[in-house]
Amino acid sequence: MRIYTGQTTGTKLEKIKSLDLGICISSNPNTSPSKDFGQVPCFLDNGAFSCYAKGYPFQEDVFLKTMSKAYAFGIKLDFIVCPDLLMKGKESLQYSMEWARGNLKTASNLALVVQDGITPEHITDWYVWDRFTHLFIGGSVDWKWETAKIWREYTKEMGKKLHIGQCGQLKYLKRAYELGADSVDSTSFCRNESWHIVEEFNSWKDGYNKTLFEEGII
Repeated sequence: MRIYTGQTTGTKLEKIKSLDLGICISSNPNTSPSKDFGQVPCFLDNGAFSCYAKGYPFQEDVFLKTMSKAYAFGIKLDFIVCPDLLMKGKESLQYSMEWARGNLKTASNLALVVQDGITPEHITDWYVWDRFTHLFIGGSVDWKWETAKIWREYTKEMGKKLHIGQCGQLKYLKRAYELGADSVDSTSFCRNESWHIVEEFNSWKDGYNKTLFEEGII
């Protein structure tokens, strides 16, 4: 399971490399990608959550500009988070589809964000999987973890990768790993220098895998 954290340079970037983490490149008017990010795995976040948290509408120009800068630096993106609408359910799904078949129609590695109220049936009915390689679980904290197992089963069935957002606590990293998520993110590891959480998780993961192996499960 790949863990992505916030964007940084210098000694923090070296720490990210030592822990084999990736970077979430955030679409934010006050930050910009660095060519140094190309040294680690990266994905591009659309910045919708930050806008929502601050009471602003989604800033399309900032998202497109950030993507353009990442491209100019030659940064290979594991996936691009398609713009979505926080807490808007099926309205968010429609909005994402407009982007996927509009400004992002040539992108080959898009992640579809699911919000509260969206079910696998909604996605199947919209025939969206011709445009997406990843499913990104967003939404409220309670809804996210109440539905995570359903989304894991669904993405396995559809042959897509699963990403879970905002996993900055040890319990969330463990839960995501147990579910079989392909990747997670939390900018807090970098922002707060809470590297010990990742280190504790890695130790737990080694023991978890050893137990499963000894029990003949893997």
